[in-house]
Amino acid sequence: MNKTMKKVLIVPMAAMAETAGPATRCRLLAEGFRNAGLEVCTCMARDVNYTELEGIKNYKLEVPTPMGMPKISADIFFPLVQNLGLNAKKTVKSFDEVLFFTGNLDKRYIKISVEDIRRAIKDLHPDIVYSEFNLSAFIAAKLEHVKLYATVSFPTQKEYACEPRLAKGLNELLEEWGLQRVSSALELFDLADELFCPSIPELEPFEKKVTYIGSMKNGMDPITHGANETTRDKILVYMGNGTVRARKILSEVRKAFMDSEYQIYIASKYLKPQDNGNLHVNDKWDFGKMLDSAVLFINHGGQNSIVDGLLHGVPQLMVPGKVFERIFNAESVEKAGAGKVLPHEDFNADVIRETAEGLIASKEMRDNSRELGTKLIRDGLMTIVDAINLK
Repeated sequence: MNKTMKKVLIVPMAAMAETAGPATRCRLLAEGFRNAGLEVCTCMARDVNYTELEGIKNYKLEVPTPMGMPKISADIFFPLVQNLGLNAKKTVKSFDEVLFFTGNLDKRYIKISVEDIRRAIKDLHPDIVYSEFNLSAFIAAKLEHVKLYATVSFPTQKEYACEPRLAKGLNELLEEWGLQRVSSALELFDLADELFCPSIPELEPFEKKVTYIGSMKNGMDPITHGANETTRDKILVYMGNGTVRARKILSEVRKAFMDSEYQIYIASKYLKPQDNGNLHVNDKWDFGKMLDSAVLFINHGGQNSIVDGLLHGVPQLMVPGKVFERIFNAESVEKAGAGKVLPHEDFNADVIRETAEGLIASKEMRDNSRELGTKLIRDGLMTIVDAINLK
């Protein structure tokens, strides 16, 4: 092995809930770094979002339980919450709260996960630890005196929104480890040697120093930008683990488009696969390929989803629900004239159909989507690779 090859350990955030963002970006980072000649390993929990990365070693990382409850209780309680739609009733106001509800701020879990990551660092001896929204990775890297890079988004910064009262257990551990206390867990982002934002200033206007890289898919997946309009005959739907229950999504989308000229594809881990006329449901679809033949993308406002839609010039109907980050993302796209925000209270067939028809008919929406997509494919992962190789 080339002794000058830089080593990188990627650590994505873990959760029992479906949260595709960190896991998807972990895959893109890992494969992109490897293709660029870096030695890369992951420290990734085998949770519902986990996917084996061929040829890439993965170190053990504990899976957190919601709010730190015992695992045996979580295994019973969490599916019940999902099935009853109780998670849809909760308003999430800051990334602190996301970390709290997923169990990533539980004192016991922080201690275990930091030790898991430290063991991985001691075995690999990486030049860089890359945190994909995993706060324990920030702590482990500092304790092991390893350079730390991280992904950041505008609404996850302390300056946007925070909940200081949730940092009590974290601060007790920081003191125990000889590190400085924080007023919010989100201050840990300030420990990073460099922050990378997988977006553009038009969508995420930071005031502090960050490096914008656009889409992480640039240089990885082939992006056929601006496909022939005559080939577009699909409406794609991905709502993740959000405010609108999966069964309601299926019911209202079916009623909205059952007699339409479009093929409807819904991706959800909470629905049974089916093919019924022009309606198709599966736990996942290859939206990266299908977006080029889509007239509309209905999604929850997650960062990965909105970026994918823009990359392929597809207008978006976004239903961010009660989640702060998704609300910010969706409103940014709406302000840029590339989509519309639909309040979750209005998620019914008539409103969906009427709004969708307006978006599909709008040349301005398509043009704005393509313009933003063009800006998103300028830089990409090589920006991070260059930063690693310069260190």
